[in-house]
Amino acid sequence: MKVCDVVLNSIWYDPRVRKQLTEYKANNIDVTAVGMKCQRYDEKKTKLIPCSADIVQIDEKFDGQQKGLLRKLKREKLRFKAVVAAIVRCKPDIIHANDLNALIPAYHAAKKLKCKIIYDSHEINVENYTTNGKSKIAGLMRAIEKYIVKRVDLMVCVSNATADYFHAEYGIKRPLVVTNCSLKKEITACSYSDKHSGFEILNHGQFYAGRGYEQMLDAATLLKEEYTDIKICVRGFGRLENEMRKRAEENNLNNFIFYPPVNVEQLIIEASRSHVGVAITEPICLNFKLSVSNKLFEYAAAGLPVIMSDIPEHRYLNNKYDFGLIIPENTPEAIAEAARKLYNDKLLYNRLSENSVRMSKELNWENEFYKLVEAEKQLLNK
Repeated sequence: MKVCDVVLNSIWYDPRVRKQLTEYKANNIDVTAVGMKCQRYDEKKTKLIPCSADIVQIDEKFDGQQKGLLRKLKREKLRFKAVVAAIVRCKPDIIHANDLNALIPAYHAAKKLKCKIIYDSHEINVENYTTNGKSKIAGLMRAIEKYIVKRVDLMVCVSNATADYFHAEYGIKRPLVVTNCSLKKEITACSYSDKHSGFEILNHGQFYAGRGYEQMLDAATLLKEEYTDIKICVRGFGRLENEMRKRAEENNLNNFIFYPPVNVEQLIIEASRSHVGVAITEPICLNFKLSVSNKLFEYAAAGLPVIMSDIPEHRYLNNKYDFGLIIPENTPEAIAEAARKLYNDKLLYNRLSENSVRMSKELNWENEFYKLVEAEKQLLNK
């Protein structure tokens, strides 16, 4: 079996694709990656890709941010032709297209090659073309996606909530769910005695709105007098950082801690030294409402109970594994109350922590990827 794994952004910086390539190689499957040379292109990182890679680059005068409509159209045409050519050069048995922008050229290449095609939708892609889901370009992309998904050999998505959405929206067979969880080998739960002092409530990732960072600042204010042991911690970077640091300083929040970002390989190890993880997602669009944060699985692999927002996939996972607390609203008061509950109830804390590890041992990338490989083998045996 030969697979061509296609993603039209940075191959290395897409964690799902990076794990796909690693596991394809671990399973002795012949795989080639096809990607675009984009703004995040890093030759050093590209050399770490665990398989052969065809990095497509179009003429620089058409690449990057384009101001004229004709120039933009020319860029898209060149990009389309270059990606199709790269896939055809690979001569795969199966094309694995990651997201809608990769699906379109992959579908045309599959018709040329008469090979199988898998559509791996990491999110609800049409949401990225508009702020309200009703723009002309969003309508066009939805029509294109609806046409192609009825013709692919297998559709894959990242959560049960999105699988239900695609099944209902396009009238297709329910997609195979391959959860974007952590690797089993990354499980790094440490003993309570090896954790940082105090009781740390951690939110790691990029500091963007809608992910609970602002509410955690206010939760720190609510907790700082009565619960001096509880520390609210963040690790990462992003556009909110300066504002967060300013607010923490102005309000003298010595219980609000900024940890420096770390390489992805160290993320779970460092998280394991905290006590609780926070996975807040404001359901401001379908993608946020129906998705599930990677950080939720990272906290679980670190053995942390998770304070999480009330969205469908969080409810589904917590009903199944009982590894955290779902807060009724994404408010500072709700976060502070959940922190108090986990701090005061050690039996509850220990049970949820053990269940986090149990979930990671069952719901891990190796097991999830095995479902995909078995489905691919079935496609070729038809």
